[in-house]
Amino acid sequence: MKGSCSNLATRVICVVRQHHLFQPGERVIVGLSGGADSCALLDLLCGMSDLKPRLVAAHLNHCLRGPESDADEEFCRNRALHYAIPFESRRINVKEYAALQGFNLEDAGRRARSAFFDELCVKWQTTTVALAHHADDQAETVLMRLLRGAGSDGLAGMSYRNGRGYIRPLLDITRSEIEAYLTERGLTWREDASNRDTSFLRNRIRHELLPHLERYNPAIRERLTTTAALLADENTLLDQCAEEIANRTCSGDGDTLRCDIGLLTAQPPALQRRVFRHLFGRLAGNRDHLSTRHITALEQVLESPRPNATLYLPQGITAIREYGQFLLQRSADARQVAMGERTLAGPGCYQLPDGSTLTVSIEPAPAAFSPLPPDNAWFDLAKAPFPWLVRTFRNGDRIVPLGMSGSKKVKDLFIDEKIPLSLRRRIPLLFSGNTLIWVCGLRSSDLVKVDGTSAHIARVVYSNR
Repeated sequence: MKGSCSNLATRVICVVRQHHLFQPGERVIVGLSGGADSCALLDLLCGMSDLKPRLVAAHLNHCLRGPESDADEEFCRNRALHYAIPFESRRINVKEYAALQGFNLEDAGRRARSAFFDELCVKWQTTTVALAHHADDQAETVLMRLLRGAGSDGLAGMSYRNGRGYIRPLLDITRSEIEAYLTERGLTWREDASNRDTSFLRNRIRHELLPHLERYNPAIRERLTTTAALLADENTLLDQCAEEIANRTCSGDGDTLRCDIGLLTAQPPALQRRVFRHLFGRLAGNRDHLSTRHITALEQVLESPRPNATLYLPQGITAIREYGQFLLQRSADARQVAMGERTLAGPGCYQLPDGSTLTVSIEPAPAAFSPLPPDNAWFDLAKAPFPWLVRTFRNGDRIVPLGMSGSKKVKDLFIDEKIPLSLRRRIPLLFSGNTLIWVCGLRSSDLVKVDGTSAHIARVVYSNR
């Protein structure tokens, strides 16, 4: 790549074209933290005169460093103004969110950013989010996953484009190249002091482990990124093989996949494991929380001399052996998602047990009330005060749909919207007090609608990707 692309800007364009990261004129959300990497990414994308992406700069204020976090947000706002592109920002107290949800700070920040980007993709009608991960990040990621224990999937590192539509145009550019580019262009950036906090594993790898490994191999970062790229290519091929095998050996509907054990056991163990991951992802929609331990247990069920066996997997997926058949199905728990009751104390990003999120923010009253996408809703806080409660459907639940004066059974709403029985207890219901204010993604309540008198408004985004 470097031989055919003479400078950094040209190399990045080569990456975009080679990996088909976006089409000319496409709308792209750009994650802008204010650090060197994201500032360089924004400048590079703005300079792509041939591709002309329509950019939106997006900054999430984690509220972790007080005035410094606010200064980061203002810096990013000015960067967007400099390039004359739209700017979107959101304030989320990630420390409080982490404590509320039981996540560590890194995980909480990642989830909050994902929910923020999901909302912006809906608002700006795009599926592409550009992130500024670079080659040094890739090397750190590979080492971190190696230390935690990972197979070839994990050691392949981050991809140029993932299934969520996140793209990484700088993935083969080093941090030193990025800073040299910014210096040459006369561009400034913000330094985040928390990047040197070695209480975080990634920072210990960055500042302690990698410098130590460089004593053994000065090119260790390049070697790690090269290894990740090779594994990524091999993973793509193996995943294609696994999908072909799954299509030949298994059949079923959206809730159950039925496979021929004889055909599965005839495959090499490595491909069997790939098929398990593929089938799980097909049912659950992702492979979250599926670990090596679960794959080993699935192998044991497949090889067991017993004619019948049952294994419970994450996300309510159940594996069943029935004589010569091997079944994976979404269990009753998965279809009904008995999430219990969750309290939403105020603004923030709330993770629900099925992996979906509710993102709550306080916004000023808009000058005009335009229709919102189905997974967005506005509420007048004078009519729907916090705390809120979220749970799933129960018989007898009723709502006064927006635009109506009388109440309606939620069951009848599901029927009208042709929601399958298997999905009805997966849809969150949002309450303020005893009032059902939103059947998420379907219908909000007329009792809490915003109007010309509304002074304090909450916006809620439901993301079930």
